[in-house]
Parts: sequence; C-alpha cells; structure tokens
Amino acid sequence: MPSRRTVLAAPLALASLGGLAACGPNAPGGSSGGSGASDSGTLRFAWWGNAVRDKATRKTISTYHSAHPEVSISDEPTDWSGYWDKLATQVAGGDVPDLIQMDESYLSEYSSRGILLNLKDTDVDTSEFDPSALDAGMVDDGLFALNAGVNAPVLLANPDVFDAAGVDLPDDGSWTWDELVDMSAAITKATPDGTFGVQQLGAAGDPALSVYLRQLGAEKFADEGLGFTAAQLQQWMEFALELQNTGAAPGASVAVEETGKSVDQTLFATGKCGLQLAWSNQVVSNDTALGGTVKVLRMPSMTGKSADVKLWYKASMYFAVAARSAQQGAAMAFVDWLVNSTDAGKILLAERGVPANLTVRRAIEGDLTDSDLKAVDFIEAIADELGDAPVITPPGGSAVNDALGRHMEDVLFGRAKPSDASSTAVTEAEGQLG
Repeated sequence: MPSRRTVLAAPLALASLGGLAACGPNAPGGSSGGSGASDSGTLRFAWWGNAVRDKATRKTISTYHSAHPEVSISDEPTDWSGYWDKLATQVAGGDVPDLIQMDESYLSEYSSRGILLNLKDTDVDTSEFDPSALDAGMVDDGLFALNAGVNAPVLLANPDVFDAAGVDLPDDGSWTWDELVDMSAAITKATPDGTFGVQQLGAAGDPALSVYLRQLGAEKFADEGLGFTAAQLQQWMEFALELQNTGAAPGASVAVEETGKSVDQTLFATGKCGLQLAWSNQVVSNDTALGGTVKVLRMPSMTGKSADVKLWYKASMYFAVAARSAQQGAAMAFVDWLVNSTDAGKILLAERGVPANLTVRRAIEGDLTDSDLKAVDFIEAIADELGDAPVITPPGGSAVNDALGRHMEDVLFGRAKPSDASSTAVTEAEGQLG
C-alpha cells in the first residue's frame, strides 16, 4: 500500500486527463491505427511495482513468449510515484500501452474517458473468478479491468510487542474499537518510550476510515457524491483524537511522519508498534521484516461481532487493456492467461494479492510461503462475513482523500476541533466531486 502522501501526489498527473476525451488517437472516436498503443507487433505492458514484482512479471512475459513465439511483449515498469504522471502523459499523447496495470482509485477516471476496453462481452474467461473479486473491476455496467489479486483491510499484530507489555493478543472475532484503544494504551504505558500500541489510524486514513464509516451505516462514496455526513466524519476524528490523547497511538508529528515511510522503516516493522493498519497482502513484507511472527487480525467492530466488521474484497490492482490498442486480440489473450493460467499463477503467486481465480488459488497453495498463506487464510476466513462492496472511487475521489487527510491532520495537531474540521472537510470534498 503506497503511503498517503504518495497517493495524494497522483491527482497532479490526473489533472491533465480533463481534456483527454478530445485529444490523441487513443481518445474515443479516434483511429485505432494511429500512433497510440503499439502496432509494431510488440505488446507494451506497463505496471508499477518493486524488484520482486518486476522479476516475477518479466518471468511471466518470457514464459508466455515461449509458448506463443509470435507474440512479443515489452515491459514498462515504473515505481508508484512516477507511474500515474507517466501514464497521463502517454494518454494525452495518444501513446497508451496495450496492457495497463490499474488501481481502484483511478479505474473510474480512466474508464469514463474511454481509455480502457470494456471486457464484459469479450472472450476473456471470468468463469472461475470469485464473484466479489470480479465485481471489483466493474464500472457502471462495464467490466473495464480484471482483478489481479484480492485484498482485504486488516490490522497486523506484532506478538513480541504484546508480550513485552504483558498484554494478550485480542480475540479478533469479538473485539471492539473501545477495546482497541484500551489495549493499545496499555501497551504504550508498559513499554519503553518510543513504542506504541497502535499506529495512528486517523493519519493513516483508508482503509480504516472506510471500515469505520461502513460500521456507522455509511460509505466513503455513494452512487452520486459522498456517502457520509459531517457528523459521521466527526465521530471518526474524535476516535483518532482519543487514540492520541490516551497515548494508544503516537503524537501528531510522529504519526504524520509514519505515513511517508517505506514498510521496512515503520514503527511496526522495527518492533516499536503493536498494531499496524494494512491490506492483507502486505503481511508478506511485514512478516519478512519481523521474522515471520506477524498475526493477521480482523478490524474491530462496534458491536463485538465479526459479522458487523463489514469487510470487503478489494482488488489490490487490476490488469486492463487499452481501448484503442492496435492489437486488442493479442492483449486480451495475454491478460486472460495472466489471470486464468496456473502457470502464470505459480510465477506471480500472491505478490499482487490472492488470485481472484479460485482454481489458480488452489493450484498455487503448495508453492506459497508461510507469509503468503497467512494472507490466503485470512481472505478465506472472512468469506462469509463480507459486507456489500463499496462504490468504486469516482473521478475526483483522490482529491477527496487529500481533503480528508489535511483536515484530520488539523485535528491531530490541535489546529481545529473535530466538529469544525469535519464540516469543512465535507464541504471541500463535495466540491471536489462537482
């Protein structure tokens, strides 16, 4: 999961999308034979990632080429911070890669401007997909991306910190937000200065914010506009302030600094925090940092019932095809292979999340590490507890995240009261959505 600060930089790149519908040969109504997606016989595949993902993805490309020598695929990996600027520039210039790794935050933006191919009525096979995982790629009535891996919100626990504080790990099937505060405050009090019970969830933002809102009967986004009120956001801000005031979480300066750190530099990964917000596939990197000891927990509920946590399956990322690719058939065939082939699954494993194809998921279990299996086990454990899938992030949603983050920081630094900050944040966020 990229840091909030990094995510907030991405809308600068998307600003240039405002006129995309009218520019470039890859825009709706343009010619598929223009200077856009490759017509040279080589498919272009763009993704963001890390060294592990880059290596695995290149191996899938070479494996596919060995079986289909007539298909050449060039790799275009970029780190997250530069990916969206680069993609927006490519789109504006009619130079869209044939295959695009997509994120939920931008799926609606790109699909609404005709950049992505609707896969719903194509030959791409989705029959073995988990239904919830397939729905994650839907925008309106179209399927514009295929889920590359399934994630869910979690809290990761470091048992060594709990043991050092003499505090028992929680029963994640019955714990509440109040118990989270009390438990975390006890850890902070019983451990050396600089060690805390829990990450400041308010500064971290999503997915904790969305989980909390869902338990209030709200959503971050509705079919039109925001899905929550200022009063509901105020409750969340007051909870974050309680974490800070009780000492359960670090103070504002440390908490905000944490949001910009890489996984291996966080308080949690360095053994100085008992509980960390994450997506389920991030157990792998955190588990590596902590010697395989990490426990994966459900988020708390307000009722003490696991069915009321209201978790959901989120696509960790997607595979999409450019709507104006000159080689749509070849591009769709490769994406079909990526998500449905056990050969591809055994190369990619769970690095992009738990495979959405249930047959592939079963086929790779014997090849997964203990850390990977923790993510798989959690995804399967919550299958009967899921709430409805959230509304996909609309265009302008990233700017909403920016507004919510800034006003939460005002509360944590004492520059604003929750009542005032929540009202101002909602007004600003509504403006971002038009």
